[in-house]
Amino acid sequence: MQKNNTVIKENKPMPKWLIYSLFILKFVLGLGLIYWTIYMTLQSDVGEDDDNAFLSSYHQVDDSFNKIVADNKIFETVYNIKFDLNDETIIGLSYDDIFLSQRAIQNRKTRKNILKVGDNNFNINVQDKNGNEIKDVKIDILVTKSTNHKEDIKLFFNNENTKNFKINSIGYWNITGTIEVDKYKGTFYIKTNAKNFMQ
Repeated sequence: MQKNNTVIKENKPMPKWLIYSLFILKFVLGLGLIYWTIYMTLQSDVGEDDDNAFLSSYHQVDDSFNKIVADNKIFETVYNIKFDLNDETIIGLSYDDIFLSQRAIQNRKTRKNILKVGDNNFNINVQDKNGNEIKDVKIDILVTKSTNHKEDIKLFFNNENTKNFKINSIGYWNITGTIEVDKYKGTFYIKTNAKNFMQ
């Protein structure tokens, strides 16, 4: 009979000092990642650039959106409104863009490249249903980037219909505002982008 001379090797456990060292290293690395995440979040100004669609907080817009829609319908039964932004004409109060993502602008044929880096012109024409121009109009407009409020441009029209303003950078922009004539109030929201036409 032949004897089986195979030697069975016994698996030795890892030394305790190595186990403790690995545990401490993982723990410190985990704490470091948590600290880094918190630090980067605080640096990104999260919460400081709240959406201010319709010149209001999103809470107020959410609570009163049905009233905004109803007020717009009433306004447009009494008045006709036309916006001329540089070379683009928009008829009527528009707020449908609030439901679109900024990326939708890439595939658009209209409302694309409305703004340009440099000088811009915003003209508003309000008429009653008989075609008579209304002069006594108050309009508040905010032209703002979709990512932050560092380059916000506020325009206030008081019995005037034209404003010039300057844009300093390309990117996605939102144009939002309110218009008041007598006791009627309308709201609009336009998503577009600014392009450098000198390129």
